[in-house]
Amino acid sequence: AVLNASLQLDRLKQKGGIERTLFLNYHRPQHTFQLVIGKLERSKYQEFIVYLTDEKEFRDKLTPISVSLNYSLDDSYSSGDLKPIINYYSETFLQKQAHILLDCGKDNVCIPALKLSVTPDRQQLIFGDENPLTLIVNGRNEGEGAYEAELSVIIPPEADYIGVVRNNEALSTLSCAYKVDNSTQMV
Repeated sequence: AVLNASLQLDRLKQKGGIERTLFLNYHRPQHTFQLVIGKLERSKYQEFIVYLTDEKEFRDKLTPISVSLNYSLDDSYSSGDLKPIINYYSETFLQKQAHILLDCGKDNVCIPALKLSVTPDRQQLIFGDENPLTLIVNGRNEGEGAYEAELSVIIPPEADYIGVVRNNEALSTLSCAYKVDNSTQMV
């Protein structure tokens, strides 16, 4: 009997998302293959090596990685009078989940201790002054992982947002977005 099989990694995150897991030999999150099972074989397995992409490429470490297998009988390879069948009550779609190991303690619940300090680059600000005010923001975590943490800074209506300057390129990449929500300026 010949089975047509399709393995899909991280199926729930594929739709427009960043690929978190890939097959080592194919560098893709899906792989289609055939599995030949001989007449005297009760079971057969095939092994594939997958890897987690660089954690800098994706933020979501909390959603489990789903691994799904879909298979069907390939009728074109049947020989003889008696054709193989798949048990009617068998599942032809299987799915399991794997969790990314986090530094969240034995209970696997992350309890961060975020510390934030903000220092302006000057002590006085005069309205109408063309020189920009720079806020130096330092954040650190003294606890367990703070995955997908966000900081929102509300800008007064009298101020104009210019941008973000990074002084230390060794730090993890920040994603800053300027938006206006109900006439409130926010970064």
